[in-house]
Order: sequence, then C-alpha cells, then structure tokens
Amino acid sequence: MATQSGITIAGPNEPYTIVDNIARPTPGPRQALVKSLYVGLNPVEPFMQHTGLLINEFPAVLGSDVSGIVLDAGADCKKLSKGDYIFGCVPIGRNQLSPFQETFLAEEDWIFKKLGNVGLEEACTIGAAVLTAGLALVDGQNITLPTPGAKADPKDSWVIVMGGSGSVGQYACQLASLAGYKVLASSSPSKVDIPLKAGASATFNNRAPLEEQLAEIGKITGGKFGRIFDASIVSFELSIKALEGLSTEDEKYFSTADDWSNISVPESISLYRVMLGQLGKVDAPRGKHITDLVVELTRKCEQYLELGELKALDYQLLPSVGWSGVIEGIADYEAGKLPKKAVVKVQNE
Repeated sequence: MATQSGITIAGPNEPYTIVDNIARPTPGPRQALVKSLYVGLNPVEPFMQHTGLLINEFPAVLGSDVSGIVLDAGADCKKLSKGDYIFGCVPIGRNQLSPFQETFLAEEDWIFKKLGNVGLEEACTIGAAVLTAGLALVDGQNITLPTPGAKADPKDSWVIVMGGSGSVGQYACQLASLAGYKVLASSSPSKVDIPLKAGASATFNNRAPLEEQLAEIGKITGGKFGRIFDASIVSFELSIKALEGLSTEDEKYFSTADDWSNISVPESISLYRVMLGQLGKVDAPRGKHITDLVVELTRKCEQYLELGELKALDYQLLPSVGWSGVIEGIADYEAGKLPKKAVVKVQNE
C-alpha cells in the first residue's frame, strides 16, 4: 500500500503530528486525485483539533480550503482531467478528502476548477467563505443570484452583513450586491474600506454601543431591510433587535454562521444556520440538500470569477512552508497574529 506524508491528530485536543504513513487514496469514478499545493487556514481546523467534533475517524487528517493540481481523474470525470488546477472547500472530517496531506480526493462536482484569472495562492481565500456566504443568502434568505454576466435589477431593500470586513462577510457583500441589493456592513472604523471595496454601500461602527449601532442602522436604511446575515457570529442580539424594532418589511430573515449555540428567534423571523459541514453527507436529507446547493453555487461562482464579477480576497502568504508551516500558521491564528486570511504553501508542483 502506497503511503504519503501529512498532518494527523490522534484524538480530541491531541497535538498536530507530521507523519509519513498516511494511506494514499485512489480516485473513484467521479473523483480526482489532487496534489495539495496551498492551503488556507480557517477557524474550523483548531475547532476540530481541540474538540474532536466533525471528525469521522482517528487518526484524523484535517483541512478545509485548498488549491492543487490534478494527478489523476476517475473514469467518469467530465469537468476535471490530469494537469488541471483546482481549489475550494472540501467536505471536512473525512480523511481521504482532506488536504493536510500530499494528495487527497476531490469530488469534481463540489470543487472549483481554477481558471487563468485566479492565482493558486489567492484561490485559497474563496471556497469556504464564498460557500458559507452563498448558503446564508440563497438558502437562508431566499435571495436569487443573477445569471453570470447578467445584471440584477436593483432592489429598494438593504441586506445587512454583520462582520463585513471578515472573509465570509466580504463574500456576502459581493454576492448580495450582485443580486441587486444595497448592502450595509458592520465593521471596525479601521477596516471600513474592506467591505466598501467588496460592494457594501455603507458601513456602521460595530465597536459603538448597541443603541448607537441600532440608531445608525435605522438612519442609513430607513427601515427598508428584512435580511441580516451575522457572518461575525457575535451579533445575535443586535441583529434580532434591528429586525424586530427597525425593519419595515413583512418578511424577516436572520442567517448566522453559528451552527452550534443554543439560540431562538421570534416567530416573525426566519432563522437559518449555515451548516457547510454537511457537505458530502448525501445519505442524510440535510446533507443532500446542502450538497446540491453547493454544486449549484460552485458552478455559478466559477463563472462569476471568470467574468471578474466575483473577486478573491486580500490574503497573507505565510513565510513558513510545508506541514510545519501549517502547524505554525494555526498557532499564530489562535494567538491572534494573523490579520488577514492566511495561506500556506505546502508543496511544490
């Protein structure tokens, strides 16, 4: 049995360990064998490492955002072939599909095929963030994204994005703007240029007292909003008070990237919790629904990227490389030392 190197954890809260005895996978009919070249770091990796949640087996291989090159493709693959570059977010917690190893398996319907206008490094900023934002808006708030290349009709309504300067928030700003909505994003004063660059029409200070934030939301929108996405996962109280007390629209939606806390909302508000971790779990109704939506979002966002209607985020390429660079990068992330989306080069082509 062929083996390869990578990073594993032996159990919950066990350290990351570099090993060379991971079984090298073989692609199925609609899968590609991909060599990991760059990985993007996300909060889900330390969450899984510390808690052991979302993991199917131990020792576990982790990872979520990746870009790489196809080494082999299954007999029924139509989209991918040897030599193609890919990127995206993998179904987490499944060893053969996880990128913190030399090669992994990619389901061709769930992965992005990289085109010439997106670099391998910046491609690692796209997958998890754009899919989280897309699910929050499309599945959670009944927003219709336009056909790539077509301009959506302007809406006399605002979408409010809490945490508009974060990775997920920036893509939410881009997608809501593409759909024709005006976008109001919360941000710290030092980062207001980030959501504005991503398509927000206006911002408000998320460091201000809650009542001041509510007043600013009312002043900017005039109450013409019914959709709030909490990409920050820390703005639940503000969001519900805004929808209950300020919104003049009949339909009210609250989406959040928090799928673990015990929260409830008034009956007048539709609650949606993004569950990207259900990707690939096609034997369960929720997993199949999420997977089908991700397939649709992936196809559409591939075209948005090709047309320049969707942009990759600013990022920082970390100086340390390889599997040790990944471990160092996660430690720096947990210590609050990484102000931008972090990308690590793990292998040469």
